[in-house]
Amino acid sequence: MLNIRWIFTLPMLVAWIIAVSGCSHSPSRQQADQMRLARQADLNYQSGKFDVARKQYESLVQLNPKFSVGFMRLGVIAYRAGAVDAARNNFEAALRADPRNTQATYNLAMLHLNDAARLLDTYMNVTPPAAQREEVRMLIAQLRTFSGKQ
Repeated sequence: MLNIRWIFTLPMLVAWIIAVSGCSHSPSRQQADQMRLARQADLNYQSGKFDVARKQYESLVQLNPKFSVGFMRLGVIAYRAGAVDAARNNFEAALRADPRNTQATYNLAMLHLNDAARLLDTYMNVTPPAAQREEVRMLIAQLRTFSGKQ
């Protein structure tokens, strides 16, 4: 299984929403509603209620396209459901919203490592035996070990 990092604390999530929404004092009613929805989404996510959390995060990122954490969570939810392309799209959206999002960068890199291992497997299956095959086999094993996918 891909080693996707997906831990965000509730205070971090709320602080991020306030920062991105440009709130300097008390939140407006709309911002307060978004913060409540984000708390609910986070609780559902942490409880494993991914279908409910997905819908809530989708609403949040639609309301706030700079909500990088929401895209991150959608990416992890998509990956867990086996929707790798959707996961990739969400991790990329998280990075567009916040290029410094290290967890989105890491998760996207892990997806690319899995892609590389899969392509090297294809290479091994379609090419005749050659001197470099052992190095490729070792590289595939290292990629799988690193990504946590055996």
